[in-house]
Amino acid sequence: MTQSNQPIGAYAVIQWLDSNEEGDGYYFSFGEYNEDNDPDHDSFGVRDDDIFFYCDGEHELKSYLTKGSEDFVVIAYDLAYKE
Repeated sequence: MTQSNQPIGAYAVIQWLDSNEEGDGYYFSFGEYNEDNDPDHDSFGVRDDDIFFYCDGEHELKSYLTKGSEDFVVIAYDLAYKE
């Protein structure tokens, strides 16, 4: 199995700020939602139904490790690569 060097997203453990509950398996896409090409997938082919949140790469994902404007924080994550 070969994978590219560029991550296409990440699977994360998040904590909801209102309830402090944690959940895992939340997918953050580093792709773009492109309604013109295929509204059911991101630019990497991941189904939109499987995507929790879109962000502009790992650097933006890291910004969710601390409280900010969203109603969750990322506790941990594993990068995902296109096979």
